[in-house]
Amino acid sequence: MIRITINEAAKVLSSECRGDTERLIEGVSIDSRKVSPNNLFVPIKGQTVNGHKFIDDVVRKGACATLWNKDEPNPPESIAVILVDDTVKALQDLSFYYRNKLNVKIVGVTGSNGKTSTKDITAGILSQRFKTQKTMGNFNTEIGVPYTLLSLDEDCQVAVIEMGMERKGEIDFLTRLVQPDIGVITSVGLVHIDNFPSIEEIAKAKLEITNGIKENGLFIYFGDDQLIERTVNSTDIHKSIRKQTFGLEKHNTLYLTDFSENMEGITFKVSDEHMGELHMEMLGKHQSLNAMAAILAAKELGMTSEEISLGLLKIEKTGLRNEVFKINKCTILNDCYKSNPVSISAALDILELFPARKKVVVLGDMAGYREMSQDMHYGVGRSLASHHIDELVTIGQEARFMARGARENTGIKSIIQFDTKEEAADYLKKYMSDDCAILIKGSRFLKLEYIANTLKDLEGNNE
Repeated sequence: MIRITINEAAKVLSSECRGDTERLIEGVSIDSRKVSPNNLFVPIKGQTVNGHKFIDDVVRKGACATLWNKDEPNPPESIAVILVDDTVKALQDLSFYYRNKLNVKIVGVTGSNGKTSTKDITAGILSQRFKTQKTMGNFNTEIGVPYTLLSLDEDCQVAVIEMGMERKGEIDFLTRLVQPDIGVITSVGLVHIDNFPSIEEIAKAKLEITNGIKENGLFIYFGDDQLIERTVNSTDIHKSIRKQTFGLEKHNTLYLTDFSENMEGITFKVSDEHMGELHMEMLGKHQSLNAMAAILAAKELGMTSEEISLGLLKIEKTGLRNEVFKINKCTILNDCYKSNPVSISAALDILELFPARKKVVVLGDMAGYREMSQDMHYGVGRSLASHHIDELVTIGQEARFMARGARENTGIKSIIQFDTKEEAADYLKKYMSDDCAILIKGSRFLKLEYIANTLKDLEGNNE
């Protein structure tokens, strides 16, 4: 984490500072509930919450200084105050300064699907040789990325930074802040299409990651996707940046040669003759693709095949993604961090592995499709025909079109619709003693982990 005197921080930000300026800042906090002693607090003024309002709690918890918007009244007098025009901009500027002080290699990861898993896999591999840190949770925004940079230890050797986007220009901003040595695009899909005129424009926005890759750096991308390939060819990428690809097809730098999976994880081989059979305790063929992106990054940083193989066995996974747990005879696949047609298909492929007598699929609304929403949801329902599903449970108004698509195009015998996750959770309680498998999948705003947590609590109450 950043260690800097208050006075130095004020100078970096070209800002006025009040109070004891000689104290040492030890780390930054953007959440008043998680402030540690000697932190610099960065109050964020959002649409519904203003972090400046919690300054008394911050002071009590031992923060030594705070950034403070000049137009906010009543700055604290008991700790140092750095006055700025915009606390978010100041957070970003301070992180840019700190990133340039660090002697660290950075792998930057973006993509419509797979970026968080790729981040986790890459960090797991790299930690076999290097002191490695990564984006925690979903801190992949214009606030989360600078916070992540400021959280890196001074002796961090490699960092894996996830970069998300909703609009054009956001990846460009983040990659110039991060300045990755290696940039990765995992995929391009119809995610946040409500903010773009076409999927081609989404691809262009993802390719912005190349704008920040360091000179002589490496750009890794999914080579099976013709849209990505066309966009790469039409993008002005600095001539010193090298390109490598991964995928299923043999024209890629690294491609899959063998794959199998069971409930314990996946086993696969890749085209690198120096690498033997690889294993990961993750589910889904798509994870082998994510692993290949990570392998290319690791080899760029000089890691051996043995280190890579061991690292694949020590992945710390981010929560709410393909979490599997059992309640009595019922197995739950909790995959409710995000939802779109591609990620739903991947989750359904995993559900096929479960040796249960009854398969129940719980699907909530998919966000971000606007005028395309009904067609997209209907299409997901129609696509369920290719999977073995005994019952479909939908949650939300848009998901009703999934139910319609399933009724009109599949042989699913039972299709139930609910407006809320609470209703769905109550309904699903009856299956906890049955030999069944339940997939829970929905967009983040629905917070469908409520269902999994409710069912877990039910198990605890029965003990």
